[in-house]
Amino acid sequence: MSKPHRLSLASPTKLLWIAALGLGLCYPVVALAAARGLSESADQGVDPEALHAPSPSAATNRPLRTEQAVQALRAAALGGAPAPAASKRPSTNSSPKPTTSPAEAAWLLGLLSLHGVGTPTDTAQAQHWFEQAQALRHPLAPAGLAWCQIMGCLSPPNPAAAIPWIQQLTKGTPGLAKYLEWLVSQAIAPIPSPTSEPAQAPHPLLLAAANAGNAQATNELGLEYLATGQLEKALAQFQSAATRSAAAAANAHLLRKRIQPGPSKQPHQPIRNNAQAWYTEAQRYHRGDGVPANYAEAVRLYQIAASSGDEKARRMLELIFSRPTPTGTVDLAWMQQLAALNPDSNGSTQNATTPLSPHSWQRDPSPLYGLIPAQWLATRTTSTP
Repeated sequence: MSKPHRLSLASPTKLLWIAALGLGLCYPVVALAAARGLSESADQGVDPEALHAPSPSAATNRPLRTEQAVQALRAAALGGAPAPAASKRPSTNSSPKPTTSPAEAAWLLGLLSLHGVGTPTDTAQAQHWFEQAQALRHPLAPAGLAWCQIMGCLSPPNPAAAIPWIQQLTKGTPGLAKYLEWLVSQAIAPIPSPTSEPAQAPHPLLLAAANAGNAQATNELGLEYLATGQLEKALAQFQSAATRSAAAAANAHLLRKRIQPGPSKQPHQPIRNNAQAWYTEAQRYHRGDGVPANYAEAVRLYQIAASSGDEKARRMLELIFSRPTPTGTVDLAWMQQLAALNPDSNGSTQNATTPLSPHSWQRDPSPLYGLIPAQWLATRTTSTP
């Protein structure tokens, strides 16, 4: 005679599974509603960090969840239901989350589209969302529109057209306004002649922006000091902005490694020692490698490298000024052709097929990069480039 099967009371998990199964068999409508509730609760919210909670399929879910967050922002920006605001940790209480206003959602979408964070890089879309944020009176929208004029989001760059937008920035962001104004002054300044020496004193607008606390301006000021051999001042600027700028942190780390204090305590001679680094940086701006192409900045950096003894930089300057326009200015079409060349120190040239060294001085991708919330920056590893 077979023994009757007994359910062990020491297995409460089994009891729960059986109860759930009975609920599903006897009351399918109730079970379906519960499933729907779980599904909907999993899809709510736009905090990409909260959406990225660990799961067995986290590697495949992260891009999808980030896209859901971006779609929620789009709906909010276009006047739909306000998107839940991003928070560092998911809330454990039952109180409703703070919401992202349409103006804030449009501004954030502009930042994400401009930098390729959580969505593919699309400068035209960035300008669209900045315009939407401006129409909704977001206080920082003029900064986005000013940068789009400087870099050329929809049309060729027109730095002078950025000035009215900069003038609209609120008093709460004087550092950003001064930094954008400095960028405009650099963009519209004439390209210096090959005999010009690098400026020894930083531009007053750049100093004002850095003194107002703008991290990108502070990093730029460090690069200015670096170009003139003032290593201690450069390192101080990099370190002061390191917590707010990834580029400044990288520059501080690189400069600390390159400074080799000797027992004689003699002044450093960084320009001679870093001529190749300045040439590499000049080529980045000449080619637009990782940064918007800026021929005036490229010429300036070539001049620093050449004055430091780099023969390739000297040869490049000779080529640049060998074909001026009829008015005597630099021929931009000729500059574009030269970007594909890599002159040797012996005077010959070859196609520039070697990638640039990643161990060079850095700038953040744009003056607006530091305004992206940290939660969104953490999604860059899962975003579509």
